[in-house]
Amino acid sequence: NSHPLNITAGIDGNLWFVEYAGNKIGRITTSGVVTEFNLLTNSYLYNIATGIDGNLWFTEGTANKIGRITPSGVVTEFNVPTAQSGLNGITAGPDGNLWFTESLGNKIGRITTDGTIAEFDIPTVAAKLINITVGQDGNLWFTEHDGNKIGRITPSGVVTEFNLPTANSQPYAISLGPDDNVWFTELGGKRIGRITTDGIITEFNISTSTAVG
Repeated sequence: NSHPLNITAGIDGNLWFVEYAGNKIGRITTSGVVTEFNLLTNSYLYNIATGIDGNLWFTEGTANKIGRITPSGVVTEFNVPTAQSGLNGITAGPDGNLWFTESLGNKIGRITTDGTIAEFDIPTVAAKLINITVGQDGNLWFTEHDGNKIGRITPSGVVTEFNLPTANSQPYAISLGPDDNVWFTELGGKRIGRITTDGIITEFNISTSTAVG
């Protein structure tokens, strides 16, 4: 019942993953040897990213903490200022910090590698922020599931939002593409979206008519 959820490549040559229900961080070698590390606090874990410091950083949803684990398995946790913020996505930023989404707090958070946290409000109310990635432009791009928007935040905290053409599209996952654009999934819209760094959006239909929304 570990419910492994998200995974990332570590600088140690291994893959690291979160166990959403198992309350552990897992490490797996490319030959398949798994090691698990217990957390200090009981929580549901959502996402994990590799920091510029070589450590793994992860979001603890119910504990309302950002966690850090070294490649040797030493865990440290940092409290997020906004209570019940609904931590979700996390990514390493171009500024050397980690950036994360607060789906209930309606904020984007930034944590330095020594654990100092800053939070930035999102203009759209109850946008339900999900995932976050780094764009080719050096900004952070994120999905607003209930706001039906793609958001962009600069490393200094300036937020811009872009409306999606399809109503109730429920944008969810997001990633930088090889074409230097940002690509995202639309759970409700049943489409894949692409947004350029200047905010031009294109949507592509998924052919399977029974796609889950």
